[in-house]
Amino acid sequence: MLDFFFTGHDFRLVLLAAVVCLVSSYACISLMRHAKRATGKMKVVWNVVSALSVGIGIWATHFVAVLAFQPGFHFGFDMGLTTLSLAISVLLCGGGIAMAVHGTNRFDRILGGATIGVGISVMHYTGMAALLLEGEIAWQSGAVTVSILAGIVLASAAVVVGFDGNARRSLAGAGLLTAAICAMHFTAMAAADFSACTALAGASEMNSGLLSLVIALTSLMVLAAAFGSLLLDEVDRRHTMREAVRQAADAQRLAEVNDRLSLALTHMGQGLALFDSEGTLLLHNTRLLELLDLPKSTNAVGERLDALLCRSLEARGMDAVAAKAKAEEIAASYALMSEQVGGDIVQQLSDGRAYRVRSNKAGRGAWIATVEDISASRRDAAAIAHMAHHDSLTGLPNRARYNQVLDGALEAALASGDKLAVVALDLDRFKDINDSFGHAAGDQVLRALADQINGGLKDGEMVARLGGDEFAAVKPFTTMAALRDFLDRLDQAVNGRVRYGESMLMVGGSIGVAIYPDDGRDRSKLLNNADLALYRAKAELDQRICYYEQEMDEAARERRAVAKDLWTAIETEGFHLAYQVQKSVTTGRTTGYEVLLRWNRPGHGPMSPADFIPIAEECGAIGAIGAWVLSAACREAAAWPEPHKIAVNVSGLQLAQFELVDMVKHVLDQTGLAPHRLELEVTETAIIADRKRALAVLSNIKALGVSIAIDDFGTGYSSLDTLRSFPFDKIKLDRSFMPEVEHDEQAKAIIRAILALGKSLSVPVLAEGVETSAQLDVLRAEGCTEAQGFLLGRPGVIDWDGMRRSA
Repeated sequence: MLDFFFTGHDFRLVLLAAVVCLVSSYACISLMRHAKRATGKMKVVWNVVSALSVGIGIWATHFVAVLAFQPGFHFGFDMGLTTLSLAISVLLCGGGIAMAVHGTNRFDRILGGATIGVGISVMHYTGMAALLLEGEIAWQSGAVTVSILAGIVLASAAVVVGFDGNARRSLAGAGLLTAAICAMHFTAMAAADFSACTALAGASEMNSGLLSLVIALTSLMVLAAAFGSLLLDEVDRRHTMREAVRQAADAQRLAEVNDRLSLALTHMGQGLALFDSEGTLLLHNTRLLELLDLPKSTNAVGERLDALLCRSLEARGMDAVAAKAKAEEIAASYALMSEQVGGDIVQQLSDGRAYRVRSNKAGRGAWIATVEDISASRRDAAAIAHMAHHDSLTGLPNRARYNQVLDGALEAALASGDKLAVVALDLDRFKDINDSFGHAAGDQVLRALADQINGGLKDGEMVARLGGDEFAAVKPFTTMAALRDFLDRLDQAVNGRVRYGESMLMVGGSIGVAIYPDDGRDRSKLLNNADLALYRAKAELDQRICYYEQEMDEAARERRAVAKDLWTAIETEGFHLAYQVQKSVTTGRTTGYEVLLRWNRPGHGPMSPADFIPIAEECGAIGAIGAWVLSAACREAAAWPEPHKIAVNVSGLQLAQFELVDMVKHVLDQTGLAPHRLELEVTETAIIADRKRALAVLSNIKALGVSIAIDDFGTGYSSLDTLRSFPFDKIKLDRSFMPEVEHDEQAKAIIRAILALGKSLSVPVLAEGVETSAQLDVLRAEGCTEAQGFLLGRPGVIDWDGMRRSA
């Protein structure tokens, strides 16, 4: 407000307005006191003189202050409305003075002051309506209400303080009336938004000059009235009154002004009511009746608050006895509030509506109340709060809400001694649904599962969606039977079929469970242990629900320790390579070497790649390890005296990245190894994770001149379709067939079929795991192309003097 006062006004004109206002206020108080002492017709005469003086003074104050306002453009005035605002100021202020002068008690003065305050407000807003500009002024309803109430309350106090007593009380009353005029004006100006307004072309200069003249004359009239009041007061004390003032009030115009006041009150957004100290209604607007569900024609003036509330409750369907009791209860709370310093109460109605009732004291026990319908804002706030704590797709509680509920459940379990299950739930093969049918299908699955889960929940149970296809649940229980029942309901809800268009989508889920206090006493520990149990459930083929066990935590800690050591090994080049020879089955000639990664884990000794490679894939280290293996192997092979081929394994995670193509090209360029000497081995399991991307990456690598072999063929996902989709350069027969080939005809038949398949596709087949001469003889008899195994050479470091060291 202070910033608005100093930066949005011409301070010189504001000062002029303040002087005019103060002199006018003092004249008003002095002339009222003079009129009070007068008798007969002279009382009316002095009443009119007071009305003219204070009305013109307030009007002049308003327009000087308006001229001081600087919105950034010129504006003009409608002279008809400007004149009307002057009449309103004179008539309403005169009416208020008359109430105070002709009244018999203190309450009459309060009411007279309130009427003066109303006159100030109506004059101001009528004057603002007289502004000529392009666009419409936007009003802040709350600030408008405050401006009206400020004028009413301060003007009432001014009349009460200044009406009787000595000159000091007169000055105090004039100060309060000045405060009423200024508070009303500047609060109202702050409530006006001129951002959509511009100057009215051609009207500003003429109207501003005319208005300046009117203001100057009015100011002189106010000053003359003020000094004249002092002179007349002295003449009255000496009983030498020589002049009289003719009556100028027009009853019909006063009624028109009162109609305008009524119209202004009617169009307020809030209900407005003025009560006396006994709770009797003295003044109200139409909006109040609407909010109370009473007919607009209701004449509520003179009713007590409790009787008015009783009528309102009965209008809403409450029986008379209950309505009376409820009305008395509400009225008592409002009375208590009004006796103190005022305040506000939010009243919740049975039909869902909510009203905010604000009360302000008005002197001598009287109080003013405004009633505002806040139902919509409360509904919006409730919706926002729901969105903040619930998942927008499924409607289930979100992570934040789940954490709140879990924390509360842990506190309750601690107090009661009951147990609490923390459940982690994850959907199986959900990515396949998104990849095959699109994300719309995935969303449909999540919504359907959420509905099924919610439909089976009981009191105290809660399931939340944490993100993606990840869910969590909390279940207080006292018996394991109750927990098993809950888990069975969850299992049934997430395992089955979901219809999407014409398709039936198979869905399933895995569940991990941690129990308070056995598996942890805080949220973080329980959630972590539930996740560990979930991982075990996803790994098991015959279990969808797993409970946390201590061994899971120990295994998880060990995996984290291995991951840390892997990253250290990457930084310190703690790995080394071994090579296993590959030979022709028919000639025994060396055809190449498979590159094998070896790691001596500090403090633990040699660790098998079968153990540490999965951990490297989990912790993200596999990319850096794969890059090191490829670079080191190519660099060493490029220095060999014999141009043998090397075979390097590529993980599924590497195969999913197009960057692998650039890395292979860069390594070949840097090491100088001929592309035809490099062979990359991939498994079909790595290919099917993202078949289209994997085959595209392999095609680009093959275009560099590098060979591609499919590894571990004959197990897992091996299929003719994969061989047809990509022209592999070699098929590597899985080592699992070798131990049985000497005496198991079925194993021999499988090998024969794979060798026939390779021959029909013109793709050479290499058998892994050859350890005996008999196995080699079978391969030779069946037409196998190449072989590797302990019989032909153990993995080791190549010694080009003819010796090999075991790795």
